Amino acid sequence: MLSSYEELSQYIIEDFEEFLNEGLSISQVTEKLLEEYYRGIVNSKVEKLVIYLKIAFLSIERNYLREDIKTELMSMINELESIPIKDEVGSENTKKIILDIEKFINKSEDVNEIS
Repeated sequence: MLSSYEELSQYIIEDFEEFLNEGLSISQVTEKLLEEYYRGIVNSKVEKLVIYLKIAFLSIERNYLREDIKTELMSMINELESIPIKDEVGSENTKKIILDIEKFINKSEDVNEIS
């Protein structure tokens, strides 16, 4: 994983904004981010969780969440005990990730119909 949860989150935010500014739709931005962070997604369950969480938050802020992102993220959340979060990022970042998961669950209930 990159050096910190905040650092990875910041990179995703910057890329998200950059791709939006290029005129891409949120769905296209999502696809481009998945391509951009492919290595992290396939190499680390923790990094995949963080990437999907951040994409979901950024999308929800714009009243759009692709169903595949929501489905994959919910699947990871349901299998959370098999993801070595604490081993990879330490206990402080683990707390932040768990808080973000809780926020996502609450926010995703509000945007159930978004696709």
